[in-house]
Amino acid sequence: MKTFRITELGRRFGLARSTLLHYDRIGLLHPGARTASDYRVYTEQDLARLERIRLYREAGLGLSDIACILDRTDEETDVLERRLREIDRETAALRSQQRVLTGMLRTAAAGASGLDKELWLGLQKACGLDQAALRRWHLEFERRSSQAHHDFLLGLGLSEKEALQVRMLTKNVEENGEAMRYFYELFQDLPRQGPGCAEATHKALDLAKDLPPKPRVLDVGCGRGQQTRILARRLGTTILAIDNHRPVLDHLDRDAVHEGLDIQTRELSMIDMPFDDGCFDLVWAEGSIFIVGLAHGLEEFRKFVAPGGYLAFTEMCLFESDPPQELRRWFDEVYPDVRGIEEVRRLATGSGWEVVGSFVLPDSSWWDDYYVPMLARMEELKIQNAGVGEAQEVYARCEAEVDMFRKYSKSYGYAFFVLHKEPVP
Repeated sequence: MKTFRITELGRRFGLARSTLLHYDRIGLLHPGARTASDYRVYTEQDLARLERIRLYREAGLGLSDIACILDRTDEETDVLERRLREIDRETAALRSQQRVLTGMLRTAAAGASGLDKELWLGLQKACGLDQAALRRWHLEFERRSSQAHHDFLLGLGLSEKEALQVRMLTKNVEENGEAMRYFYELFQDLPRQGPGCAEATHKALDLAKDLPPKPRVLDVGCGRGQQTRILARRLGTTILAIDNHRPVLDHLDRDAVHEGLDIQTRELSMIDMPFDDGCFDLVWAEGSIFIVGLAHGLEEFRKFVAPGGYLAFTEMCLFESDPPQELRRWFDEVYPDVRGIEEVRRLATGSGWEVVGSFVLPDSSWWDDYYVPMLARMEELKIQNAGVGEAQEVYARCEAEVDMFRKYSKSYGYAFFVLHKEPVP
C-alpha cells in the first residue's frame, strides 16, 4: 500500500506542514503509521480522510464540525443543514447591502446633492435594515477597505471619533455618540489604552540602531503615553505625541511636566497627518496602526520616515495557521484583517521596508496595565451606569474580549515589529 510523508501529503493538498501537525494534535487526522525513526507516515486511507476534510473546509465548516462528522457520520446531516442556514443568513446580509446600494443609486439619479447622515439613516429604514444587518454591513465594509469605510463615515458628517466608534463597535450611526462616551469613560484613565509594557518598548527601541543623537520622533496614537515617556527618557530628545482624544493628552502633559520630559502633545488625527515627507527619524505606533489599516499604515507612515529611519508598531497577530473555530468567528467580527506574524513581515517587505526584527509581547503586557485595571474600572462604572443600555453593551464587549484572551492567549496576541527605511545610496 502506498504511503506518504507529511511534506508529500501537504504538497499534494496545498497545506502547510504546521496545518497537518495541528490536525494531528487536535485528533482530526492522525498519521496511520510511523517509521522506525518516528517520522509520520500517512496511508491511502489517511489521504481519503484528508480529501473529505478539504471538501468540508471548502463548504465553510469549522474543524470541530468536521471532526464531529468524520467521527459520527449520523451527525453529517445536522451539521450540513446548520451550515446551510448560516449561508442563508450571509446571503440575506448581502441582499440587504444590495438594497442599500440600489437606494443610493436611485437617490443619486434623482439629483440628490450628496449623501449625509440623515439621508443614510433614511436609506437604512427604507431598505428595511435592522441593527444586525447594518452591523454586518459595516463589518464587511471594514473588512474590505478600512480606509474607504472611514472616508465614507466622515462623508456622512460624522466626527472622526464617531467614525471610529462605528468602525470599532459597528454601531448604528444614530447611536454612536452615547456609546462612544461610555467607551472613553472606561478607557481614558487606564494606564494604557491597549496591550503593552515597558519591557517591550525598550526591546523594540534597542532594534532601532544608528539613530541620530537627537532623533526626530513621532508617537502616533500615544494614549496616556507610557511608551512616550520611555522614548523621551531613552533618546533625550523632543517627542511629538499625537492622539485624537484630548483627555489622554492632558494626562501625558502633566506626567511630562512632573518628570521633566520634553514631550509635545497635539490633538490630531492619524488619518490625515499634516507632516512633510521624511520629517521623522522614528515613527512609533504601539497599538494604533490598525486604526488606519495595517496595509495603508505601512504605506502612509513610510512617507514621514526619513531615509535610514525606522517605523516601530505593534499589531494583533495569530500564532496558528488554523486557530480554534470560536476564535476565528470572533476575529471575523472584531478584526477580520488579522494576520500571522510572517504575513505581516511579508506585507512590510512588499511595502518597501526592511524588517529589522519582530517579537511577541508577553501575556503580562495584556494584564498588568490594561485588562486588570480595565476590569476594576468596569466594576465601578457598572454600578454608576446601571440600567444604561449603551454603557452595558460596551462593558459586555470588553468582557467578551477578556474572556477570549483567557481562553486562547496561546493562539493570538500582540507582536512588535521594527522596520527600517533604506537610506538613499
